[in-house]
Amino acid sequence: MSAPQIFVDAHTAHICEEVELMHIRKQAEACAQIYPEQKISIWQPQKGGVGILTLPALTGKLNRAVGCGKDSPLQEDDLRELEAIFATIGLECEIHLSAFASGSEALLSRGYTEKAILSTYWCDVREWARAIPDFSSDIVVRLAEPDETDQFIEASIAGFQTNGRSREILGTLARLAVQRQDMLFFAEVNGQIAGTAAMAIMDTGNGKKVAHLFLDSTHPDTRGQGVQLALIQERLRISHQLNLEMATSITQAGDGSARNAERAGLSVAYIVQIFTGPRTS
Repeated sequence: MSAPQIFVDAHTAHICEEVELMHIRKQAEACAQIYPEQKISIWQPQKGGVGILTLPALTGKLNRAVGCGKDSPLQEDDLRELEAIFATIGLECEIHLSAFASGSEALLSRGYTEKAILSTYWCDVREWARAIPDFSSDIVVRLAEPDETDQFIEASIAGFQTNGRSREILGTLARLAVQRQDMLFFAEVNGQIAGTAAMAIMDTGNGKKVAHLFLDSTHPDTRGQGVQLALIQERLRISHQLNLEMATSITQAGDGSARNAERAGLSVAYIVQIFTGPRTS
């Protein structure tokens, strides 16, 4: 893929990207509360987006620059500046292009490599409520109780641990959702926890209230049973109940989460690239 691809009108794409940038900023702010003795950095790169640096061990999700190239094409000087910032904690850059970035030429010429392709999904919640079929399921999805946060964290870790990330990263991601006071969900099969997920409510700059669906985790023993699909549907149902206007979610392009998002009634707003680097000899 040579450049980001947008499949919705520009206004909708801007809202989706604004929600992602708000989410990233809130992640760093919550991280600073969990680790008050650590230096947590949040900044706006020259060409748009949001950058966050947390602990070096929390690679990827909590050390990245998102929405880069939103305002104008990235140049070599922009990349040098980002590299210097990431180098302060001994990490290589992780750059997520904006949906509105014009290309990746500067990244490629400087030796960056494409790490992944992400799809941002969205739906108009009111349209979803009118059109989506009712999936029958034996899976029970419920909100976590206030005294169940430790259980939520452990269940989230258990569902993600087969993806190669460390327990420290997985536990921190779950604790951030707790710290932010996002809505936390359990999915249960036969009375046992089968999956977890979170939902943040974002107030965007143009007044829209948007549900951001994230942190979907399914226990390895219950994969393939529709757990994530049920978690997505319940969050969309509650979004409609709360009179939210839109919902968004971000997945790796073409993976199981993407398929479940589409089955639940979301569609792709845009696709962007993640780059890491630069490559050193």
